[in-house]
Amino acid sequence: MKSSGKKLAVMIVSVVLVIALAGGGILFAVKNSGKPVKVAPVSAMNNGGYWNSSTDLAPYGNVTTNMNQEILYDESLVITEIFVSEGDTVRIGDPLIAYDTTLVSLELEMKQMEVEGIGLNIQNVTAELEQLRKTKPVASASPNGLAGMALATAADPAESSAPGESSDPAGPSDPADPSNPADPPLPAGTVYSEITADSVPYKGSGTNEDPFRYYVCPAKDKAAVTVRSDYLKKALAEKTTAVFDTVDQAETPRRIVSSWEMNWNTVSELLKTMTGTELPEALRNQPVYREITADALPYNLPCEGGSAIPGIEAGDGSPENPFRILCIPGAPADAEFLSMVLDSQSTYVFEAVDDAENPSRILYSWTLNGKAPETPEDPGMDDPGIIDPGIDIPTGPTKEELAREIREKEELLKTLDLNKRTAELELRQLQKKMDDGVIESTLNGTVKSVIDEETAKLEGSPLIKVSGEEGFYVTGAVSETALGKVETGMTVTVTSWNMGMSYEATITSISSSPFSGNYYSSNPNMSYYPFTAVISGDADLSNGEGVDLSMDGFTSSYDPNAIFLSQAFVREEGTRYYVYKKGEDGRLTKQYVEAGKVMYGSIEIRSGLDMDDEIAFPYGRDVKEGARTEQADTLYDYGY
Repeated sequence: MKSSGKKLAVMIVSVVLVIALAGGGILFAVKNSGKPVKVAPVSAMNNGGYWNSSTDLAPYGNVTTNMNQEILYDESLVITEIFVSEGDTVRIGDPLIAYDTTLVSLELEMKQMEVEGIGLNIQNVTAELEQLRKTKPVASASPNGLAGMALATAADPAESSAPGESSDPAGPSDPADPSNPADPPLPAGTVYSEITADSVPYKGSGTNEDPFRYYVCPAKDKAAVTVRSDYLKKALAEKTTAVFDTVDQAETPRRIVSSWEMNWNTVSELLKTMTGTELPEALRNQPVYREITADALPYNLPCEGGSAIPGIEAGDGSPENPFRILCIPGAPADAEFLSMVLDSQSTYVFEAVDDAENPSRILYSWTLNGKAPETPEDPGMDDPGIIDPGIDIPTGPTKEELAREIREKEELLKTLDLNKRTAELELRQLQKKMDDGVIESTLNGTVKSVIDEETAKLEGSPLIKVSGEEGFYVTGAVSETALGKVETGMTVTVTSWNMGMSYEATITSISSSPFSGNYYSSNPNMSYYPFTAVISGDADLSNGEGVDLSMDGFTSSYDPNAIFLSQAFVREEGTRYYVYKKGEDGRLTKQYVEAGKVMYGSIEIRSGLDMDDEIAFPYGRDVKEGARTEQADTLYDYGY
């Protein structure tokens, strides 16, 4: 008997083992059998974008059958009165809470000044950009005898000398050699990347005859040195004159490469426009030079009886009373003219105007001192008026430099424009706070809770919460550019995606805070603000349903980034939608997606798929998760 029992047990175990092995073999065979499933890129199967509402109004919204209104604590607003209590019934437009907006008013004024300041900065940069676009580039710098010379007035010729210059016909000494006698050290002083009221000049008393002098050098990531407003105010109040000497490097400067002067006798007019000073009427018909040659004549040349132009003081070429020439920005000076200046030891002021044919403003000026630099360390110099011609002088920007400067100005304008739009949005939010001195109910409903300020502040809970009656509320979004166009009380046309029916909804509230992310736009610089609209009466709509939104006066534009797939490629699973796509391992995987509107047999995929994903026709014996895939250009050629 025992032997029979053992045989029976062995038989049972064997049968179970055979069944298990057979089952495993079947599973293995099923998993690895079947033809590969063809997949194609979404970009190839996409039925294209669609015509939607303009970026002013988001093209779609959602329906909800319940809505709450919450009034949050705001430390910038002082509560003066709360009009409701818990349990009260309210209608749209009923007052809920009143504020004292004094603090907001002050903040509003400050923000208004910020917006205006950015606007003035934009005007200034725009004017600079226009001048750059009018500037004629030079092919390269011309060799001549003023290489590296400081283009600024100086009583002492040695003060305007450029370290590194040499009159030795064999050429300049090695500029990298610290023992080079042609590189006399510059006077001690701090090199500034920006000038503020606390900046200390390395010399000067601030008068026209003895101006303050500052070493400046742009920061590594900047193209210019900024003179801050506190310095401008101080200099204007004290009526000082300053010269800013640009050095070759900030750490160990060896030479002054250029200089520019600010004369504060005319700074008040300059600050009014930030784009120069008005050209005297007497100079309107004077020649404006595009290139400074030996034939260029100063407009203030002396003649019998004084100046040839009434009201214009005659010049004599001295630092105190230099010759003056009108020119375009960046006008180059040729070698013959520069040699003439050296020989005559004269001082010239070049005044760059805004337009060569019809000038109206002097944008800036620079001074050329014709005195040759003295280099007593080089006793062998036979002719101190001749400097080695082997070094270039920057007579104007090259084509590449000009293109770079224009590009930088254009980028700066983009940044300023973004800053201005951001500040304007903040200004509108503050204005809305001012307008919301009394906040009204945006719902027909019941006051669910009212708490005190301290509790709301500590717990982060709403001061007042109103629960709306059952009905149909539509949430949409309006762009920052249209905030001034859309107001409460306006009508929105709502069209059901499911039934195609249209209804009228009234906007009851517009949020002062934008959505996060780029949900309604591919433009990262565009913000959208949510609004709520109420449909009066019955409607064939359901909670969570998507709807189209439109308003009179809003145009349409094409969205090339929208994904629309034939409905045959998207399957439903309860209330969810999914597709089959190629996974990272090369096999099919189920991918849930967020579906949108249905148009002409195609369904919008709002999230869950990218153009680079590869999808399969989701029906057939071989279509299942884990199935092998085979790439195809399109699925339309294969009958799916």
